[in-house]
Amino acid sequence: MEMLRNIDGKETQKAIEKVLRQYRTYQLTTPEELLPTITPRYTMEMPSFGGGVQSKVESAAIKNVEHYKQAEKFFARFNHGFFKLTKKERQLIIMAFLEEIPKFNYEISDELSISERTFYRMKAQALYKLALALRVEVYEDEVKSS
Repeated sequence: MEMLRNIDGKETQKAIEKVLRQYRTYQLTTPEELLPTITPRYTMEMPSFGGGVQSKVESAAIKNVEHYKQAEKFFARFNHGFFKLTKKERQLIIMAFLEEIPKFNYEISDELSISERTFYRMKAQALYKLALALRVEVYEDEVKSS
């Protein structure tokens, strides 16, 4: 528990927001068939890959293999951390950060039938939990030594 007291809240929030921006970048730059789909159950389902390139035509069409490998690895890691959140926290993160057009805070609180105060508390908690799950939390001693 001592370790949790030394986490720098502001820097951790910046770090997790950077990860969420990275998610959006991969979402925009990765072909749709490689992206996880967000289902109405607010889960993320990764596509399954059949085991390689099937023809020379496909090989020629895929110019940026490293990008796709990085994206697949990123989505798998993100997905693992994302499922450590509660259903309502996942809904909130998806609506606030991951939808094609993110919603405003007041729209999300209305849709989730919670007060704006509860929304902000839940959002902070969800981001904090996601940062810990993805291991991007920043500790105070790390900030001081930078």
